[in-house]
Amino acid sequence: MTFAITKYIFPLEKSISLSRHFNYVLDNPRNEEEINLIRQFINTTLEEKVSTKESKLLPITTRSVFSIFELKEYLKEFDKDNYALKYFEGADERLIFDILAESWIIIRIPEVPQFNELSKNRSLLFSTIFAKEQTDYTKSFRELSSYCHLVSLLANNDEHYHGETFLLSKDPYEIFFTTINEKIHEAVENFNAYNNLIKHEENRHIDWLYWNDGINKILQEATRLDSLASQQLLKGNSSKIRLSQKHSPKQKVIHIGGLLKTSYEHLQDPELMLLLQVSIIEYLLTRNPDTSKFNVEDSISKQFKLKCAVLIHYQDKNYDLVKLNDELSKIYDQRSDLAHGNYKEQVDKKDIVQSVFLLFKFNKHLLNVFIDDRHFLDHLKDN
Repeated sequence: MTFAITKYIFPLEKSISLSRHFNYVLDNPRNEEEINLIRQFINTTLEEKVSTKESKLLPITTRSVFSIFELKEYLKEFDKDNYALKYFEGADERLIFDILAESWIIIRIPEVPQFNELSKNRSLLFSTIFAKEQTDYTKSFRELSSYCHLVSLLANNDEHYHGETFLLSKDPYEIFFTTINEKIHEAVENFNAYNNLIKHEENRHIDWLYWNDGINKILQEATRLDSLASQQLLKGNSSKIRLSQKHSPKQKVIHIGGLLKTSYEHLQDPELMLLLQVSIIEYLLTRNPDTSKFNVEDSISKQFKLKCAVLIHYQDKNYDLVKLNDELSKIYDQRSDLAHGNYKEQVDKKDIVQSVFLLFKFNKHLLNVFIDDRHFLDHLKDN
């Protein structure tokens, strides 16, 4: 077994292919060893939330029981043959900790023997962490994390998206520990809240981090991303390799996902997030001009604004082009000030945060073009 934990909770009759290209599979834990690992991972957090006296609400585990009842009522009305309904009805006498552990959605990744070794050997786990070794497992996890950030950017429906991913753990070793983890609490609370609201389909907010709402979009975007990552470099008539073909689509996908992952890990540092988000656009679109003919900074600034505007208009014909030019100009000025140390203390950080929100939206547009019309994006990169 080698897997990572998502923020989704739902009983699955069988596994679901997430990415054929990367060989990622969505599933529930299927044997006692896997279930125990999940149970140990979530129990400390849930027990702490149950024991706290600060909340006036019912304990989170009690609310989970009630929310599952609401989900069952919904499934009885809309899908009586649903495997989840049969599972929940057969688990009425089970402990809620067991139900959640068995229903937690995991992502299976290509087998890495070290995962099993670390799950069973605490001494090996600690020595590996302290040595800060780059192992096959850490490399596989980081690639998965980068991939999930890419899919999350493409699949989310949040106007104020800030880089969140449907993968719960940001650290490869987190799953082996039993410390309190706020992400576990958030996942269960989200599960409870939307189970209670699911019967009110027309009058509720749709959340892509709730399984029933988000899974179809996740799978759709994963399929699109597979179609891109499987493509090869494009050979031109010239012997000279075009700039856009220095890296394969798969290499670009992994690199961009890594930048998205690093950006989210620095959520408290919007300036760094802005630099990282701008670097994605530069990586996909801009090139170094001839220094004998152009001022490099000025030329890249013009490329950034023009090429971005072309692609964003290509995706959204209703976007006001004057407003878009102003937004792109402001973002690039912010990027230049930060990169060259000209950043003024009196600048309102709210402006930076607003630019970061815009950059996530712009990068989503660029990635959509990269997937749907790679030749067009590559042409803009080279010219």
